Amino acid sequence: MSPLASAKLFKWVDEDGAIHYSDNVPPQHVNRKREVINKSGVSSVVADEAKSRTELITERQQVELRKKEEENQRQAEVYQRNLIANYRDERDLIATRDRNIESIQVSVNFVEANLGNLRFDLDGLVKDAAAFERSGKKTPKLLKTQIAETRNKIDEAEIFIKEKRIEQDKVRDKFNQDLELYRTLTGTQSDTATAR
Repeated sequence: MSPLASAKLFKWVDEDGAIHYSDNVPPQHVNRKREVINKSGVSSVVADEAKSRTELITERQQVELRKKEEENQRQAEVYQRNLIANYRDERDLIATRDRNIESIQVSVNFVEANLGNLRFDLDGLVKDAAAFERSGKKTPKLLKTQIAETRNKIDEAEIFIKEKRIEQDKVRDKFNQDLELYRTLTGTQSDTATAR
């Protein structure tokens, strides 16, 4: 038996497409796909071709994307289970939606009432400043500061109200989506209590 017959015989294809057979793989070809040929002439793959940096990055991105999709799916399933568990029926869900919208409205009502007072105060301050100007006197610095501060408070109150209106819309939209999902999950029919 020759020494070559007992040793491993490797087969690989180089970058030019040439097929090589040898008992050892030269360093420049170690990253190539190669097979081992046994004494009977049967080959088996021992190493796949090394992946390029781009292929490795793409593979990692695909793995991350799959993990993210699986996590999103898991979270969606948990959310659906909680939706069913937390509400006895759709009237319960609608009542919760309406309570949440109403609690936001309470803070809006408070700020709107305060806004009315601020506008009334500003009107009085502006009249005082106008009276100074009509009489040819300089408007006191304190009065100018009060006018600026009151205007600033009015602006803040108006922004707060707009933000709370947006928050109410988001709550309404979310609960209406939940209501549709609840109906789908429970197989119940739609009734009239969607957007309020």
